[in-house]
Amino acid sequence: MRKFMWIMALIVAAALPARAQNTPQVEIMGGYSYLRADMGGADLGIHGWRGSLTENVNHWLGGTADFSGYYTHVTPASGPPDINVNTHMFLFGPQFSRRKSQSFTPFTHVLFGVMHASQGYLGISQPKTDFAMALGGGFDLKIHKNIAIRLIQADYIYTPYLNQRQDNIRLSTGIVLRFGEK
Repeated sequence: MRKFMWIMALIVAAALPARAQNTPQVEIMGGYSYLRADMGGADLGIHGWRGSLTENVNHWLGGTADFSGYYTHVTPASGPPDINVNTHMFLFGPQFSRRKSQSFTPFTHVLFGVMHASQGYLGISQPKTDFAMALGGGFDLKIHKNIAIRLIQADYIYTPYLNQRQDNIRLSTGIVLRFGEK
């Protein structure tokens, strides 16, 4: 019986590092992002970029720093011909992942931070920075030990920008580089 217990303990101990290899210590994502912005009743579709850095604490919890930028020109029905609109978000918070599969990782997160936007015409800019919150998640597909594709990430972005509630949607896709092991 004692010999059986030692063998079982060795099997369990050998399996723990194998499970740990499935969790990267750091994940860096970069790619394309689309923001459907609520502009006080009018929706505006803005194309841009998105990047994030996630440090995993264990196989299901990580801390994420998320950065994105969106740029467009708006032509109003009346008034100046083109207004440049630039929006950047800087968000931070926990990310929860389900790493049951070797190749497919769904995740969800809650991020808090700021949105900085400006609109300009003829060199005159009106910048504003305000609170922002993102609730969302997505799916990563592993294509190599250190590389995954973020198939889709969808986020609801809330901000009280210019004292008006704005309910925005962000969709992103890109490449995820994975470093280290937990």
